[in-house]
Amino acid sequence: MKFVLSTIAWVESVAKKEIEKCGWKIEQTQDRIITFSWDPELMVRVNLWSRVGNKLYLLLSETPDVTDFEYFFEIIKKIPFKKYFKKNNPIIVKSSSDRSELFSARTMQSLAKKAIVDSLVWAGNYYEEDENEEAVEILILMIDNKLRVLLNTTWEALHKRWYRVEAWEAPIKESLAAALVLLSSWKFKENFYDFFCGSWTIAIEALMIAKNIAPGLKRKFAFEKLQLIPSEMVEYERKIAKTKEFAGEYKVFASDIDEEILEIAKQNAKRAWLEDEIIFEKKDFKEYIWRTNLVWTLVSNPPYWDRLKSENLESMYNSIDKIFRKNENLSWWIISSYLEFDNLVKRNFYKKRKLYNWGEMCYFWKKNVWR
Repeated sequence: MKFVLSTIAWVESVAKKEIEKCGWKIEQTQDRIITFSWDPELMVRVNLWSRVGNKLYLLLSETPDVTDFEYFFEIIKKIPFKKYFKKNNPIIVKSSSDRSELFSARTMQSLAKKAIVDSLVWAGNYYEEDENEEAVEILILMIDNKLRVLLNTTWEALHKRWYRVEAWEAPIKESLAAALVLLSSWKFKENFYDFFCGSWTIAIEALMIAKNIAPGLKRKFAFEKLQLIPSEMVEYERKIAKTKEFAGEYKVFASDIDEEILEIAKQNAKRAWLEDEIIFEKKDFKEYIWRTNLVWTLVSNPPYWDRLKSENLESMYNSIDKIFRKNENLSWWIISSYLEFDNLVKRNFYKKRKLYNWGEMCYFWKKNVWR
């Protein structure tokens, strides 16, 4: 089987490492998608274990040089959809086109759905959508005139962890939070800190990584509802994932100045069964300006322009810069779209990496060890 994992922009390298760590061979990485192949159980493992992926798709068809809709229709009609879902499942068709001659989303979606129904009827089925059956999501992906027809095995995106119920304004995606922790190369024996903890995300994802908790362990996926994989195999993979959890003790601190934010954070940590392992503190981050002995790993998501409004961002980021400069042994990283940060500080002190948070361009700043 061939699979395609979609990701947030600019974290493809992190997703590749996740896949390679499991021993799977990557065939192609392009435009936020990673293509690889393996046995059917991969469908279960990637959905259970991917921390930074968005959705895992089963590749049903891949055809280059598709430049007219008649050819487009015939390719999709030839796919044996009867193998993948029941005859009356509601069909949801989504589409995306980049650098291709076929780009009309509405036309691609309507033609693709008609081709899918024709395929089912041609196979001897009478098709009539039954709202009581599980919906099937098909993605039509056109890149450089190559047509890929993909079946969503995840359903809701992987960043929607089971513990996420409440969130403060402008929360960071769980998958992006996990990517930030992985990019920071946190050594688990060191203290981990987030001094703009918001409602929970970075601290919880850090502890889940340290304890090797599968992020998809407590949720359901499309492949289960569509019975694409035997239930015995799914339960076996869940049991294996549970045995791989670590029982070590890790020091994870999360602080914020707002008591209401901290209460939401505690409730989300409780749902993740990690409330006793994260130390929550009500504290203004400026208290650390006078400290010079910090040896933690710090990953944080401070307020910035479009995500959260602040009247004194320049003062806040100057204070952040002071804390970083006074603590040579502090391994620190911040994600922000406050691009004026470059103009407030000496640029050679920092390195930065482009990332996107809910479609908003940000940078992930870190100390430049070669400055």
